[in-house]
Amino acid sequence: MCSRVWLSGLVVFGAVLACSHAIQVVTEPAGQVTVAEGQQNVNLLCLVEEPVDFCIVKVPGAPAPFAASDKLPAPVEGIRFYGLGWSKGSCGITIDTIKASHDGPFECTVSVRGQTYKGQIDITVSGEAVAPEPPKIELASNVDSNNGEFEFGKKVTMRCVSRNGWPGAKLSWYLDGVQLSDDVGAEFAETFNRRTTVQQTYRRAIAVEDNRKQVTCRAEHPAYPGGFMETSLPIKLRKVYTNDKPVAQKEDLKELVKPRPPQLTVSSDVEQRNGAFKAGSNLVVQCVSKDGNPPAGFLWFLNDQLIYEGLSAPFVSRNFRGNTVQQTLMYQLKPSDHGKNLICKARHPEGSEETRLKINTYN
Repeated sequence: MCSRVWLSGLVVFGAVLACSHAIQVVTEPAGQVTVAEGQQNVNLLCLVEEPVDFCIVKVPGAPAPFAASDKLPAPVEGIRFYGLGWSKGSCGITIDTIKASHDGPFECTVSVRGQTYKGQIDITVSGEAVAPEPPKIELASNVDSNNGEFEFGKKVTMRCVSRNGWPGAKLSWYLDGVQLSDDVGAEFAETFNRRTTVQQTYRRAIAVEDNRKQVTCRAEHPAYPGGFMETSLPIKLRKVYTNDKPVAQKEDLKELVKPRPPQLTVSSDVEQRNGAFKAGSNLVVQCVSKDGNPPAGFLWFLNDQLIYEGLSAPFVSRNFRGNTVQQTLMYQLKPSDHGKNLICKARHPEGSEETRLKINTYN
């Protein structure tokens, strides 16, 4: 017994004789995907790090498994080969148009040096796709942008929100047409009554050369005309050069108001089963502190261990009731985390409050 096959975060142990090391089957998308009926050109891919002898796929709605190869035509109408080919350890298909019959598990069986390994992607076919509201870019209230102008060198925190779509939109950021990857936070999705709201944060220190550029958030969704919608925020600098020393500004605070106890929300994209989370998957949790003055600050703990990695910058917004602070944590769960408590502690001059999430995991 010597093989461990990692299947989308699920460790499957099997008895495999005469092998030298474990083969990891990576799926794209990872583990599961929600698609809308009528959605076009959906790619399903299995990858290994070595050349493949052969690859057999089982597709929901297809009458029988078949070999997925660039050398062979797919025997099912509406399905094409996808990927780099067996010699590159790649095996996948493209479904031209999603039908209700495609709901179910997509399976790939790859052979490497005479041994077979499996990967799986669970396909959920939703009903009629619902286009989200047009995406919006929102600036944190502590960002100084009088008259829509920014001061260079200052850190700007902005959030793109795509509300009430089905399935949720995919967000991406661009600066004058160039896609951004640095300083982009993880997507946070929340679903209620078959409507998904997705948000993503982007932080940038404004540079002199950013003057007159545009930051754009793109929301991709199959129900949008052309497949996506965009919203842009122009960057205009208040000053591009000055010898004046900045004058420290004090926040005009009124009475101290203790915020309400913090709330923890788990992203609906996190894999769950009976209240437990899948070991190896990314747990995405948002902590919210509402109606405080000044805004609360957060500390995160796993039991008594302080968490530093995986935290987005706090996003602060203000209304007549006070300040609302949001922060997102992305944490890769380990089997050893079973039974621990994830704690978000909101600190405030008027006192601290904390909220706990009991973590149970499954393999």
